[in-house]
Amino acid sequence: MTKLLLLNLPSGPVPTDYPPVAISRVIEGLEPELGCEAVFLNLDLLRPSFGDLKEKIRAFGPQVIGFSAILTPSYKYLKELSLFLRREFPGIVQVMGGEMCVIRDLVLRKSAVDFCVVGQAEPAFSSLIKTLEERGFNASDKAPFRAIKGLAYLNAGAPFFTGEETHPDPVRQINYALLSKFTDLGHYIHGVAGPYYRNRINPDEIGDFYGLLKQENLPKNLVTVFASKGCVGRCTFCHRYFKGYKVMDTAGVIESIKTITAERNAGMLQFQEEDFGSDRAATVKLTAFLKESGLNWAATAVRARSVNDELMKSWREAGCAHINFGIESGSQKILDVMEKLTTVGENLNALRLCNKYRVATIISLVIGMPGETEATIDETIDNLASALPDDVTLPYEVSINFFQAVPGTEGYKFAQAAGLIPSDPAGEEKYIENLHEAGAAEIDQYLNFTDYEKEEVLYWKDYIQLELLAAYLKKNGRARTLEHKKSRRFRRAAVYALLPRPLRRFLLKYFIILRHYGPGGLLSLLSRKLFNPRPQKYSGVDRSLRLINAERGRS
Repeated sequence: MTKLLLLNLPSGPVPTDYPPVAISRVIEGLEPELGCEAVFLNLDLLRPSFGDLKEKIRAFGPQVIGFSAILTPSYKYLKELSLFLRREFPGIVQVMGGEMCVIRDLVLRKSAVDFCVVGQAEPAFSSLIKTLEERGFNASDKAPFRAIKGLAYLNAGAPFFTGEETHPDPVRQINYALLSKFTDLGHYIHGVAGPYYRNRINPDEIGDFYGLLKQENLPKNLVTVFASKGCVGRCTFCHRYFKGYKVMDTAGVIESIKTITAERNAGMLQFQEEDFGSDRAATVKLTAFLKESGLNWAATAVRARSVNDELMKSWREAGCAHINFGIESGSQKILDVMEKLTTVGENLNALRLCNKYRVATIISLVIGMPGETEATIDETIDNLASALPDDVTLPYEVSINFFQAVPGTEGYKFAQAAGLIPSDPAGEEKYIENLHEAGAAEIDQYLNFTDYEKEEVLYWKDYIQLELLAAYLKKNGRARTLEHKKSRRFRRAAVYALLPRPLRRFLLKYFIILRHYGPGGLLSLLSRKLFNPRPQKYSGVDRSLRLINAERGRS
């Protein structure tokens, strides 16, 4: 019997609360006739030392280790772990799947990974295991693996890809019963009133959010489920590797929800896919079931153009309490650069519908794209201000990240062409390794795709937040707002709003620069602006980075 050990790589400094659905799907996707003994070790949650991991591997004795590598920024960890395991266990075959396959050539050259499984993975992975069994787990001769579509490996020292999978399996629902054999589900399934929303909604407004729910559901559990995979969009900043969009069989989704509700005491469902609702017919059927179920539910990613008044009304009546839209920007110019395939008007309409039907939403923004200027930042503020809620009991949240150029995106290609990311293998690898510690919310990782100095871009996050809070206070009345909104951010905004906008912007900008960079940093900035001004080359970018990259490729 083949022993298979599956490992999910840590994707950030703290364990994610996103359940290991890829692991679940891979184990279920193994062909039964292979007779594999598959074991999952949750590296992301447990964070064992390499020494502890070595002992666990020695005790289990696998012939194959499979890495589930969700995010490219985990490359540095993968490389170190892979090389360590090759030194300690030279006979174990190493296989990697997941989004990190966008840099499969680098992974194959620099780590000890023998095979990358590209795409949906399950069919190719089973075929790979079968061929390895036939060859006694000797992977030195790669010729027998050439017929397996979806594999990448080194052939005579050069990366080789066998081609895309032609008949991928249907998308599977997450299998909690299976995962419970290997990991603590309490990290992923917890109370509706537990840590998930407490970590995402301001503590002073969490009670308002709970007020949107059916009170009988509050003592129950919040459980992640899926109704689709992928996204119809192709945003130029998005690091998704699975580029298609698949809707799961609605009848199957409903049966899964019934089982999960009964087994996991679910009171609220979290549809954690990237594009909930793009298939209107499937969504209508699912909504009808959800209405009858008595559950509350949320969708963490919905395209703004997928909703209208009738649909939003039906969702709310069916128990929907929270929707996230990838608004990203309030400037049409920047939306076009991102290739969002949506308009400012559609985004604002979606937000207004949430306000109308009392559905909570967290506005997500990505700032600092090529083409971003002070003017586009002001556009974002002014447009979003026009769609703020007029109900102070509705939770209000805005999340802002700086644009992060990660491999596999058009933004990454643009950055390389602009000389912001080295094109030589060593330089590119160093950049990717540094992504392991980078956070998109922080300015330090930002490459600066603007015609301003990086120090001048830093204050944009605070500026957007404070201006929107000032607009909120103006729309809902200072006294009425502060009577209900008790958090410090609203009190700070009330003081901030006392000054004229140009003055408060100026003071905020230089206060933020001083706080982050100190007096020396401010003097350095002023010196550069006076004696060595930054070249003007990004402000004029006003169309999809994909088109710009394609034109560069043809020239």
